[in-house]
Amino acid sequence: MRNRRSFTVAGCVALATTMLVGPAASAETHHHASGDRGGQTTVVLNPDLLPVLTQTLKVRPIRPGQLTGPGGVARLSFPITEVEGKVIEHAGGLAFTTVGGGALRVTRFNVDLKTGFLNAKTVLDGTRLPGRVDIFALRAVKPIHGAIPKCDGTAAGLTLTPGAAKALGAPSFAGAFVGDACVAPEED
Repeated sequence: MRNRRSFTVAGCVALATTMLVGPAASAETHHHASGDRGGQTTVVLNPDLLPVLTQTLKVRPIRPGQLTGPGGVARLSFPITEVEGKVIEHAGGLAFTTVGGGALRVTRFNVDLKTGFLNAKTVLDGTRLPGRVDIFALRAVKPIHGAIPKCDGTAAGLTLTPGAAKALGAPSFAGAFVGDACVAPEED
């Protein structure tokens, strides 16, 4: 059994998301011989929050995660490595510089469609937190540039939680809408 901690309790990051839109992931466990499930999760970032993410928090993807800007729309994407029931596992992660100058790294994301959270392995200022830490709660998607981003999977909006804002050294950012995620594993 995995040890999970809330960022609110651990004083770390939690980006929030609740209503799931689109088809749910298969309830079966999938394993590919290569260990690579296929598919990806893409997050279309809220353009109003982008300056805070890139300039203040200096967010950067950890490989194989990617930050791209097709058509002027900033997107983060992470490859899906495995699907176990309603848990979708990913490679890569994100690194942040906290407002106080510290470092926060979240890697090996799991999107858990049953609990409604994205959790990750987390390192705060060089110290690995035990177990997995809830990073995002799954919420309703919101329009970005006037429209809901297209999603051929399960869509969810991401909102910064008070615990996440505190861990990033910016408690006033609590409740900020980060962007819309699309979780799209490849079909077997």
